[in-house]
Amino acid sequence: MMDKLSDDNCPVYRWRRIDDPAGPQPRPRHGHRAVAIKDLMLVFGGGNEGIVEELHVFNTATNQWFIPTLKGDIPPGCAAYGIVVDNTRVLIFGGMVEYGKYSSDLYELQASKWEWKRLKPKPPRFGSPPCPRLGHSFTLIGNKVYLFGGLANSGGDETKPTPSYKYLDDFYTLELKSGHTTVWDMPGTYGGLPSPRESHTACSWTDEYKNTKLIIYGGMSGNRLSDLFMLDINSMTWQKPQILGPQPLPRSLHTACVIGDRMFIFGGWVPILKDESRSLHEKEWKCSNQLACLHLPEMTWEDLSVEVTDDFLPKPRAGHCASVINSRMYIWSGRDDYKKAWNNQVCCKDLWYLEVEKPGPPGRIQLVRAATNNLEICWPGHPIADSYAIY
Repeated sequence: MMDKLSDDNCPVYRWRRIDDPAGPQPRPRHGHRAVAIKDLMLVFGGGNEGIVEELHVFNTATNQWFIPTLKGDIPPGCAAYGIVVDNTRVLIFGGMVEYGKYSSDLYELQASKWEWKRLKPKPPRFGSPPCPRLGHSFTLIGNKVYLFGGLANSGGDETKPTPSYKYLDDFYTLELKSGHTTVWDMPGTYGGLPSPRESHTACSWTDEYKNTKLIIYGGMSGNRLSDLFMLDINSMTWQKPQILGPQPLPRSLHTACVIGDRMFIFGGWVPILKDESRSLHEKEWKCSNQLACLHLPEMTWEDLSVEVTDDFLPKPRAGHCASVINSRMYIWSGRDDYKKAWNNQVCCKDLWYLEVEKPGPPGRIQLVRAATNNLEICWPGHPIADSYAIY
């Protein structure tokens, strides 16, 4: 059964909440990240009354959480870090390890044996490796990870209540070679680089001509942003495309997932509208549960309809995680109030998914046995289909 309730020209979506999943459920948090390996969603780090160092795994096929037994160079807890997955190899970089203290460490998790290893990448041939930071983007395309921006401590005493910060616009690649070898580079690019920012999102998308793009959207740079930049990986050229349709509000600490030719944006901090003219109050913000969708081939924000009953809509949140498994976008936890102190948040503890494409057809139906009054048949099902109608 699908949760996209109408045709592609006028999509209406319904969220589904996963109630009472089995296994040891993780503590609610924000600033964590998630990646998918087959049917598994791996969730690491984040913060709520301290930085979290746990790794939890949710099996979407069985709706069950479990905590794997880890070995090796287990990283300290961190929040707002970068994470990518390449088959069963997970890499995390940077993030906040203590309040006001950021990391530039790189760790690798071999999920096939749940073993961590701290890596020491080679520095760029010209220039310095990335400085410690949080809120950066970290995106895998081919055998390279693309690092952009983030927030750095600009010097001074990190223990002060209000340390000095700097928004970054630096751009690196991390080449993944055989074994555990990794190499930083600072590639030259053309066009206008995105402005400095943190808590933005970055996704990769390959168009019909096999050109792969890195898409940077939104973020924070003193105020929330709503701009979008694309980097053509072949030519290493940045562009700021003209986008049509009803533009979402500026935001940070949101999530973005590409499924097919669409980029789905959910949640984050958005400005409070002062009046019906949509003028923004730059000093007042709230968490959002808005779902927005950018049709990438036409660069058009689609006018989505979403069921808005309490049973079918996640609460507003920011700093949550999102992961795509099959054609479902899963979200978990996140903070639901921006006014409280960083280490004293009210965090959501619910798990939801959104079906964004029709499930594929089942496999070939086979006859098991037949009798006068009954017929037994079987077929290989589709992992995201809840039920089938037989005519």
